[in-house]
Amino acid sequence: MGRFARNEGSIVLEAALTLPLFLSFVIAIISLIQISVAEMALQSAVSETTKLMAAHMYPVDVMYKEARSKWGQSKPYAIYSSVADKIAAARSAVQNSESFVENFAGFIPDPIVDLVRWEKVKREKMETMAQDEFTAYVEAVYKPLVNKAFTAIVSQYASGSVLKPEHLRVTDVKLPNLENKEEAFIGIEAEYELKLLVPFYRKTLVLRKSAVERAWVGAN
Repeated sequence: MGRFARNEGSIVLEAALTLPLFLSFVIAIISLIQISVAEMALQSAVSETTKLMAAHMYPVDVMYKEARSKWGQSKPYAIYSSVADKIAAARSAVQNSESFVENFAGFIPDPIVDLVRWEKVKREKMETMAQDEFTAYVEAVYKPLVNKAFTAIVSQYASGSVLKPEHLRVTDVKLPNLENKEEAFIGIEAEYELKLLVPFYRKTLVLRKSAVERAWVGAN
């Protein structure tokens, strides 16, 4: 009887020593799975958004070239203004036309149209502001505006079952330079606050992912 009690006591002691280690191992596995799934979902959303924006830059580049050839001596913001006006006119015309080719500008997605308008305003500010004032404007107004708009786009491509839109945020956007095709790249960087859903462990991780694509533009 005494030997049985000693054996039982040793089993309980071993369980008390090994159970916390086993639970820690299980929690670590669960956490790694959550992090991996969230990282893949975030990377997918950022990559898909970048590809979408890059694929629709070609018609904008075509119109930019046309405007630059016509208004070559004008300031850059005037060229972007011409592009924005042409897109607006094409969208109006496409409502009464069945020809996609003749009115391709009317099918440019809204985010691209907004980018053209914002770039026009940015170029205009660059021409009229002092360098320090313009830098402050870009940091305080332009970048937050673009990042907020891209956050909404990335959220559309994010898996709703994995990523919560309120925890997703675009932190940086690189727009293509249509004046220099060597810099015609579009890049997006986003971050996601992941709250690990594991027992006895409260931790929030910030995941960051980025993607870069060459914009679909022609040669100079």
